[in-house]
Amino acid sequence: MGEEKLDNTVYTIRGLRDLADLARSKGDTPTATWASERAAAMEAAFESAWWYGQDTDQYADSIDLPDDGVNDNTKILQRHWIGVTPMDAELVREGQVTRPLATDDHGQLALAKRQEPCYSGEFGLYHTGTGPTSAPEGNPGPTCDSAVSTVKSERSVFSLNTGIMAVAEGNFGRLGVDEQQRYTTGNARIQLDPSVWEMPGAMPEIAPSPDFEANIDRPLYDRSMVLQAWGTYGTLWPVVHHQLGVSPDLGRGQLAVVPQVPDGQSRVAGTNIRLGGGSVDVTAERGGSTVTTIVTRHLSADLLIGHVLPDGAAVSSVTLDGEPTDAYEVRSTARGAEVVLDAGIGTGTSTLVVTFS
Repeated sequence: MGEEKLDNTVYTIRGLRDLADLARSKGDTPTATWASERAAAMEAAFESAWWYGQDTDQYADSIDLPDDGVNDNTKILQRHWIGVTPMDAELVREGQVTRPLATDDHGQLALAKRQEPCYSGEFGLYHTGTGPTSAPEGNPGPTCDSAVSTVKSERSVFSLNTGIMAVAEGNFGRLGVDEQQRYTTGNARIQLDPSVWEMPGAMPEIAPSPDFEANIDRPLYDRSMVLQAWGTYGTLWPVVHHQLGVSPDLGRGQLAVVPQVPDGQSRVAGTNIRLGGGSVDVTAERGGSTVTTIVTRHLSADLLIGHVLPDGAAVSSVTLDGEPTDAYEVRSTARGAEVVLDAGIGTGTSTLVVTFS
């Protein structure tokens, strides 16, 4: 790989944005300003520095050839899992809607490509995809682009990588059975499916894969970890944050609930979702030309309630707790158009109904 790595860059930007947000909450203006300016400069250079383009529809894994004595900024594509990180990292920018680092166009292209068989298998995302390569081992699998890598593929499905892919899909509103649900199901199966699991209820580090047979068939010294908690990021966060739309900012006394019902479903719901010292219940429904969000707060918070609109839909009417209102906003996000409305500070149940055409 090159000297500068994609995931290091992505999460440095994310870290700077988080630092700025924390500093603002504490009234530390100098730190907030420094971190925001540094992040903004890196973001402005990101797409031109990292988008590999051509027929790959991917970001480079790294830049700067390691054998070159100068910082040549050469883009290197080796099809590693870290190519998903620009779509995974959501950035909090003051006064703006939170959205991923990747642009909408590039994010959609890159995620669609990662669903292809050169990058994904039965249980999720490969560590390193297949395609043309100069490595002696050659290419053992499908080809999805014409770029020539210098390393061999590794068709091992790590639960962490699959989890990051599931989250990235949700950040761009891609919740379908062939999109986010493909990856949440992959991680859930290796934890809960008796035909696949290794220890009942445990999500292993690596799923059975073309280049990694099940642990039970491997020597004891060559097995992956039987339980890794971080893969659960890819099953819980997609449901709570994307499908149910829960986004707390309790340090400021704020809570946003903007769900998106996955295609093929009419309802998604969750109860006793823990937030600080309290909890929230959420029900989201979609039917005909109406979407409904019902939120019950078991804690006092300033609630922004909303719903993601179907593609191309235009708002016809909005009611909050049965009363018509025009105090709503339709905002553009990476997930799609969101209808949002301030439901005020307090506890109890709030019901938003949006009719669209």
